[in-house]
Amino acid sequence: MKKFLLLLWITIFASVGPCFAQKKKLDSYSDFKSRSSQTSITQLLRDAESVKKDNPTQALSFVQEALGMSLSQGDVVNEARGYLLIGEINEQINEWTLALENYTKAYQLLAVRYASSTEYNRTLRGLGNTYLKLANYDQALNYYNQTLALRLSATEKAERQLDISEVYFQKGDYAQALAQVEEIKINQKVGDDVLLGKIQNQKAKIYARTRNVDQANTLYKSSQQNMRAAGNAAPAKEEEALKNTKEEISEVLREQKRYDEDISLRNQSIDFNLESKNLGEASKDKIELSKSLAAKGETNEAIQQLKEAAVLADSVSNPKEQAAAYLNLATLYEKNGRTSDALKTYQKYSEAVSRTEQQTEINQQQKAELIRKQKEIETLSNEVVSGQREEQTLLQQQQLVIYGLLAIIVIILVTSYFIYKNAQASKRANQLLALKSLRGQMNPHFIFNALNSVNQFISQNDERSANKYLSEFSKLMRLVLENSQEDFIPLQREEEIISLYVKLEHYRFRDKFDYTITIDEELNKEIIQLPPMLIQPYIENAVWHGLRYKEDKGKLALSFEHHNGSMQVIIADDGIGRKKSAQLKTDNQKKHNSTGLKNIEERLQILNRVYKTNYTVTIEDLAADSGTRVIISIPVSKTTIV
Repeated sequence: MKKFLLLLWITIFASVGPCFAQKKKLDSYSDFKSRSSQTSITQLLRDAESVKKDNPTQALSFVQEALGMSLSQGDVVNEARGYLLIGEINEQINEWTLALENYTKAYQLLAVRYASSTEYNRTLRGLGNTYLKLANYDQALNYYNQTLALRLSATEKAERQLDISEVYFQKGDYAQALAQVEEIKINQKVGDDVLLGKIQNQKAKIYARTRNVDQANTLYKSSQQNMRAAGNAAPAKEEEALKNTKEEISEVLREQKRYDEDISLRNQSIDFNLESKNLGEASKDKIELSKSLAAKGETNEAIQQLKEAAVLADSVSNPKEQAAAYLNLATLYEKNGRTSDALKTYQKYSEAVSRTEQQTEINQQQKAELIRKQKEIETLSNEVVSGQREEQTLLQQQQLVIYGLLAIIVIILVTSYFIYKNAQASKRANQLLALKSLRGQMNPHFIFNALNSVNQFISQNDERSANKYLSEFSKLMRLVLENSQEDFIPLQREEEIISLYVKLEHYRFRDKFDYTITIDEELNKEIIQLPPMLIQPYIENAVWHGLRYKEDKGKLALSFEHHNGSMQVIIADDGIGRKKSAQLKTDNQKKHNSTGLKNIEERLQILNRVYKTNYTVTIEDLAADSGTRVIISIPVSKTTIV
């Protein structure tokens, strides 16, 4: 047998040794890779963040490399950051389906363990924006509301409420859209001109859509002033929102033929856009301004505005707006009989359209390149995951050989374990038998004392009291006998037994003591388990050896308390104390008391060994021989506390 085991161990180490050495090399390489590239992943994503607006293609290259490293290392946070950046780039180029796909990937990685991160906040808003663009308003509201549930600053919360207002606006629920804006609490002392401008602009847009154009115009002008006060702090997105509101107001003014007000609105917007160096938008304003001027009959001024619009569009290489300006100008020439000017302008319009098509083609190519780059990233991600699976498969094959050899060892160990378990079971059975024997020894003395009480009532010719006592005693005996075979009983049943026992003792010695029983409300009486007949002997000692001999009426206090993860049973009496009680005992009583205490001590030792618990008993003499306090500590689990 020894030779077989020796040969087995040699075979195992010969097979397992190289595998462990290879695994150690792989682990060392992984640790080195993690140490050397962690900073690189963070830097790559930081670089992608910085160039995503101006050079999205370069940003995707950074993300591609960072994602490959994150996937190979199982870096969930940076993987999610990569998908988040791709989603934001897609949102930037209006590829909403791709944006949704990548935002969803980021959300799935962050939602469980990283819901308090900044990236999770950005992901939720990205999903809200995307679903809003896809006209899935319920989902947009869902993700915006999830964002509101996060810990946000006052400004962030206000912006999310504006997002929710926009959802209701696009749904056509203008009352709810306005209510969302009205709920926003903003501290104007902070001086957040952009946020205040956004709030005013959202209200203006709602009022314009509901044809309350005067109030809309007032709010729009206030919003524009706040944006101007913000200077460079006003993002392009907010300028786009201002433009949309302006168009809403202008549409209503033209419907109501309030051309002078529309002209004033456009001139104000032109001044604002020229000051902001937004020449493309200024060109659009001049085109729209020309329409109101023409409607008023101010043809020459309308022509002048269209010429200026074309010049502005040309200065910023915006052939689309230039084409719009020339088309409107040519149409206006034609209506006024200036055929020659109209033909020349149509020619310019045709050339601008050609340039627009060329620019559109370039933009489409750039967009296609971005989408192709994303496909590369997706392919790379799949390859990394596939490579990880193949590596895992190879590792499993190597482990299979190891496990086969280890199985033999396990069989030997299991066999040894069961042999040891059987030995322990036999030992435990013997200890439980001893515990049962000790528990059985408690009952005769308990019954003997009770029968003495009956005998005393009979000797006093108190037949009524004897009958009543026997009736209560029979209930107590039934409870004791029912639980005598149990190792543990619920606290609720123990309370019933103890209460009945103390009631009987008090009935016999009612002129000697009063008693109280209290149970901590935190203790779950139906779940807490404790050994039967563990508390009763100490109560019996308190009554028979302490309170019975007291000249005046004493008090017995029994309490069950939760204390530091355990239950403490405290039996306190103000009897004559242990010292004086010992002086009054006969030799036979001293012998019995010693046997009783030793019995309980042995029970506790066996309980602690068998059930791996820590039952303890502490007996304290109160000051000036004025009684005794017994503290029984019974371990309980956290689940037994209410």
